[in-house]
Amino acid sequence: MKLTIINKFALVFVAGIIITSCNKEKVFYPSQPAITYKDFLRYGNSSHPDSVALVVSFTDNEGDVSIEQKDKQGLLKDGNFFMYLYFWDTTGVGHWEADNPYTPQIDTIKFTYSVPPLLPKHNENEPMQGVIYAKQYPFINPFKKIKFVVYMYDRALHKSNIIETPALQF
Repeated sequence: MKLTIINKFALVFVAGIIITSCNKEKVFYPSQPAITYKDFLRYGNSSHPDSVALVVSFTDNEGDVSIEQKDKQGLLKDGNFFMYLYFWDTTGVGHWEADNPYTPQIDTIKFTYSVPPLLPKHNENEPMQGVIYAKQYPFINPFKKIKFVVYMYDRALHKSNIIETPALQF
C-alpha cells in the first residue's frame, strides 16, 4: 500500500502527539499561592440574592493550600481564605469604605474560610491548581455597591497575592 502525502502527514502528526503526551514535564508554580478573581454568583433574585459565591482560581507549587483542624492555630486559627467586604459610601463624594456604620462594634466585615483537604496524603506535595467557591448563606447586604478584597495562606504560611473584585451592584 502506497502512503499518500496526507497519510504520511497524518502518521507523523499522530506519532508526534503520542511522543509529546508520553513526555509530561512536571508543572511548577511559585511557592506563594496565586489567586485570580473568576466570578461572583448570585442565587435567587439577582438584585436581592439569598446566597452568593465568590469564585477564585488558585495555583500553589506544594499543594498545601488546604488546612485541617490540627492546622487551625496562630495565623490560621480562623481559616486560611480571607474576604473583606467594602461598600461604596455615597454620603459624601463617594468612596470605598471598610467600616460598617450599621454595626459600629465591628470595624470591618470579614469572612474567613478553611480550604478543606484536596489531595490524597501520598500526593500532598504536588503542584496544584483549582477553583474555590466561597459561599455565603444567608447573604444579607444592606449596600447598593460592594467589592471584596481577598487573599489566602497555605500551610507553610506563604501569603498569596491580594486581589479585589470588581464593583458588584445590587
